Amino acid sequence: MNEIMIPKKWVVIVLVLIGLGAGVLWGVPKVLGRSQANASVPSTQAPSLDEQTGQDDIAAQKAATAGAQAFYTVDYQKEQQAWLDQLCSVSTQTGCIAYQNVIGPNLWSSFEQAQTATTVKVTTQEKVDEQVADTRGDAPMQVWRLQIELSAPWPIQKEPQTVFSALALVIQEQGEWKFERFLTDEELSVFSAAGGQP
Repeated sequence: MNEIMIPKKWVVIVLVLIGLGAGVLWGVPKVLGRSQANASVPSTQAPSLDEQTGQDDIAAQKAATAGAQAFYTVDYQKEQQAWLDQLCSVSTQTGCIAYQNVIGPNLWSSFEQAQTATTVKVTTQEKVDEQVADTRGDAPMQVWRLQIELSAPWPIQKEPQTVFSALALVIQEQGEWKFERFLTDEELSVFSAAGGQP
């Protein structure tokens, strides 16, 4: 039988390469903050307070934008209930009751009379205030300043305009951010001074 002769030099090179490969496999994850044992398992750590606050702000901002979209998107031909349904789908329970019983009935006759059909572009400008609602089990609340751009002015406006700012109040209800209503600048002052009572 013929023996295969492998020079020591090649054995050493192969062992060094294996050692380097193992070092890369186990060393890189540790440098990146993960061990090899959990390298393929996603991190399940709870988000930090800053991350949670950022997530809440994003969700609250989306709720404010969705509320403004639903409120200002009007088509008198689709009937009042269709408008209320789209509005209530993004509103708090309290907000929905107010829209169904007070705001909707007062606005809708003007919409029908003027044959109002508007679309809206909503742009977030800034978070204005953040509080907790004592009367709602310390639910988080935020106020967002939005820029509203209507496709046509509404008939109830004193001075017809299509671009203006609005203050949207959003409240976390059952773990989800929901649109409550719009605030005036005066209401915002009282809201901020009173510690956030909607």
